[in-house]
Formats: sequence, structure tokens, C-alpha cells
Amino acid sequence: MCGSCRDGYSLLMGSNKCGQCHNNYMMIAWIALFAVMGVLLVVLLIALNLTASVGTLNGLLFYANIVKLYEPVFSRKGALPVLSQVISWINLDFGFEICFYNGMDSYAKQWLQFAFPLYLWIIIIIIIQLCRRYGKISRLMGSHAVPVLSTLTFISYTKLVRTVVIVLHKREVTLHCTNESIRSVSLWYEDPNVEYAKGKHAGLFGFALLVSVFFVVPYTLFLLCHPVLEKYLSHFKLFKSWSRFKPIIDAYSGPMKDEYRFWPGLLLVARIPVLLTVTFLKNESRVLLLAVAAIILSLSFIFGGVYRKKLNNVVEFWFLLNLCIMASLSLAFTDESKV
Repeated sequence: MCGSCRDGYSLLMGSNKCGQCHNNYMMIAWIALFAVMGVLLVVLLIALNLTASVGTLNGLLFYANIVKLYEPVFSRKGALPVLSQVISWINLDFGFEICFYNGMDSYAKQWLQFAFPLYLWIIIIIIIQLCRRYGKISRLMGSHAVPVLSTLTFISYTKLVRTVVIVLHKREVTLHCTNESIRSVSLWYEDPNVEYAKGKHAGLFGFALLVSVFFVVPYTLFLLCHPVLEKYLSHFKLFKSWSRFKPIIDAYSGPMKDEYRFWPGLLLVARIPVLLTVTFLKNESRVLLLAVAAIILSLSFIFGGVYRKKLNNVVEFWFLLNLCIMASLSLAFTDESKV
């Protein structure tokens, strides 16, 4: 059944293509490289203060997430490779095809998709703990450590949700046996050679559920509902510890006007239907939904900005307007190709 690479080939990181791996020791070099890249990314965010607390990153991250999800629709082969590479890196993706190790399949690839964002979280959490313990490190980092953690969590969200959706996506196959009996089998959509939630997929399935329950759902609700909790429920004894989350909340909502502190959560939730349509619907439906979503988000800025600084409103509106234009052009070219 289709879904796996043929003998002698391995699934490549950075794409869904299969290729031959000629060096079994390259995995060590790639692990070392990405370990160093993770540290450099965290240091770069801290040094340049490239965090959600600045306000200019929200529109960029939303734009990069959507363009990456719709990469087969928006991009042509070989067009703007530098831009495509940058967008891939913003999405914590490799952006280029590499053979990670000989024999890699979809199962191993999804574990690696989980691994890199979690590795970044571990780095910044260690830095935060060191800041609390050592004054010199705290003075060196300033107040950037918590905003960087918030930013990395925000960046990781789409990648982790997409990986969870891929892991939990299944297909039902009806088998007509020789004795005329009929039975249905659940297979993993990404690799139909693997039974769904059984065998080796069971561990991956369980981990995806844990990520959903302990990260995706709480984080989504936290970002979307924190203005209500902060305003109306923070004085209750049950929410007395809410002040501990104040630095994280301020990292996301600090650039917003008080009445629009929910905006980062809304942008986060807007990714979910787009991501699901990428997974489950055809290209035409994806582009149509994307056009509608982008236009609605753009209109929200026409009636008034949500940021305190006018520059942030202009930057985010520009990114959303670009999404509208790209989606409209893709939809137009799709319709022309059908005629």
C-alpha cells in the first residue's frame, strides 16, 4: 500500500519526498547542527528583543504560518527560494531537503517534528531558572527571558497543532476477504502501512493526545480567555495565583489597547480552521476559506487598530492584506485552470 518509501530509500526531512542516504553517520552531524541552531535562535531572540511583546511579530507570524500551510497552493517550484527559506525557519521547519538517517519513515519524522519545539522550550526554561539563581545572568538577559519563552511557545503552536492533526488523522479501509466476509480496518492516514493507534503508532498517538490535552487546549483557552479571567475572576480565591502569569500575559497583550487584549488569542484560534482545511479539504476549498478569513481579519483593522502603536497596526494590516491578495490570485488562477 502506498505511503512508505520503497526499499533502499528514506523519507527526507523538509519535504514528503523519498531519497537515498549515502552516509549513516550524517545523523550525528545533523543532531549537533540543530542543537546549536536551537541555542543560537534563543540567543538571537533575546539579543535583538524579537518577541511578541514588541507587537510587530503577531502579523508576521500569522502570515508565515498561513503561507507555510498553503505552500503547495501559493508557491511555484523555484520561485523566491530565499523568502521560502525564511518562512520555513519562522515555522521551525528545515526549509531544505536532508536525509536525516537511513531508513527514516513518517513515524520517526513526526517524533522529530515534536522534538525541536520542545527542545527550544527546554533551553529557554533553563535560562529562566539560571536568571533566578544567578544575578549576573539575570542582568545580562534583562527582562527578555519570559517574553522569549512566550514567543517561542507562540511560534511552536502551529507546528505542534499540525503535527498532532497529522498523527491523529486516520482512514478507514474496507477489506473484502476471500471467505466473502467484510471488515473495516483503521489505518494511519500519513502511512497506511501502519495500523491506527496500534503497534508502534500507539506511542505516537498517545503522545499527540498528551500534547493536545496539556498544551494545545489550555494554551488556546489561556490566550483567548485571559482578558475575561483577569478582569472579572482574578479577585476570587481560586484565581489568586493568576498574578504569576502576569509577565506571560503582558508579553502577549502588552502592545494591545485594553479593549483588544484578546487579539493574540483570536489570531491563534484563526489558525485552527485554516489548518484543518489544509488537512481535510481540497485546494479549492482551502483557498476560498483562506480568502474569507483573511478579508475578515483585514476588515477588523479598517474599523480601527487594536495596537497602541500605529506602526504595529500598519504592519499587521499589510501582512493580512498580502494574504488577501495571494488568496484571491490563487483562487482566480485555480478557476481559470478549470475552464
